[in-house]
Amino acid sequence: MFEKTMKRCLVPMGELGDAPVDSTYFLRKDDSFVFAEGYSHPEGGIYGKIIYYPDENGDVDIHGRNYGCITKKTVDGEVVYVSHPEQIERHYEIDPAFGPGTKKEAFAEFEMPFSLDDFRGFFSGKRSLQVAMSLHEEIAEAAHSASELLSIPLEKIGVTGSLAYGIYEEATEDFDIVFYGSMEENKRIIETIDELVKDPSRQVIEFGKLWPMRFYNGSTLICPFFVYGNPGEAPFSDCSVIVTGETLTATGVVVDDTHSIYMPPILRLSDVRINGDKGNDTTLIIYDGAMRGDFRNGDRLNVKAKPIEVHSPGGQWNALLSTLYSNIQRL
Repeated sequence: MFEKTMKRCLVPMGELGDAPVDSTYFLRKDDSFVFAEGYSHPEGGIYGKIIYYPDENGDVDIHGRNYGCITKKTVDGEVVYVSHPEQIERHYEIDPAFGPGTKKEAFAEFEMPFSLDDFRGFFSGKRSLQVAMSLHEEIAEAAHSASELLSIPLEKIGVTGSLAYGIYEEATEDFDIVFYGSMEENKRIIETIDELVKDPSRQVIEFGKLWPMRFYNGSTLICPFFVYGNPGEAPFSDCSVIVTGETLTATGVVVDDTHSIYMPPILRLSDVRINGDKGNDTTLIIYDGAMRGDFRNGDRLNVKAKPIEVHSPGGQWNALLSTLYSNIQRL
């Protein structure tokens, strides 16, 4: 069953081209599933995380094979989220090629570098949705419903998560949907979602957190991922960084949340204080996909971050970098 499904869903690496890999699953040659995020990656590779790995004692069934999960675990009968530091430690245990000395960019503190040569293929979000819709009427109905509700054409929608690699049984309960719209289209979609979640019955609370971009459409939980339809609009693309100082504590008010729904969320802060002293307006980069869409204009934040110098194709700029959700609080 596994290989039959991979034949249907997996796209050869030769077809990857220059397309953005944000929110994309890859299949390693050891048959582990890796999730890639963002637009800055190592030459000839990607930054991402192993989500599922082959484990004969694992309790996750993927097309007839047992897998272990790095990002979630069961404690006293309850599924809990595994912290980023613990996830990275698990990588060291699963693959001896990884270790604390693995070379990577500072923003990828809780990601790992993978060579493109490590992979059998990838799962195209748009293709996977079309395959799923052709096989299951319920999925087609859920996709059309989301398209109509959010006024975005189906050709600008894809999927990620288990639906991308051919697990359809839970798709009408939990729909990980990817929007490939322009920034204007995506802005309109998130404004629509903001209105929808004013209804408490549509709000999603999981792992003790209110997820502001997730919502219920009937009985289906919609989990949105926004990708830049025009990759040239991504401000943190093909970037490297230099850490220029020690970890500091900053407070500030979000005054520009244009890029908050993408990976990484990027916020402009005003009324800034650095370690208690008045500072200049600054840019905060949150390299944590779990924080997409969490912060909006007007939010006052307290954050532990590192000052960095960003080197991008468009030039050089200074920012603050935070890589861990627990280091950011809304005041």
